[in-house]
Amino acid sequence: MVKYKSALCKLLLRVNESDIFYLSAIVDGYDNLGYVRKEEAPNGHVWFYYAGDMEEEVYELISLLRSEIDDFQVAGGSIRIE
Repeated sequence: MVKYKSALCKLLLRVNESDIFYLSAIVDGYDNLGYVRKEEAPNGHVWFYYAGDMEEEVYELISLLRSEIDDFQVAGGSIRIE
């Protein structure tokens, strides 16, 4: 896990279409954690955008959501957005 402080990062997540709204609602419930977008993501995936200094919290949330969302997984590493 690469740490990008004070940078906007994105993470590709594999999630079933039926679970995208639930995932987005959970992420929105965390103040200033990040946001979920489906645009420009491969089929069956979403992008999770977040501040680089929140990476630890992002991976903690992902770990918790794996037990709640079927077939949910990280599909790559963090990507820093310039």
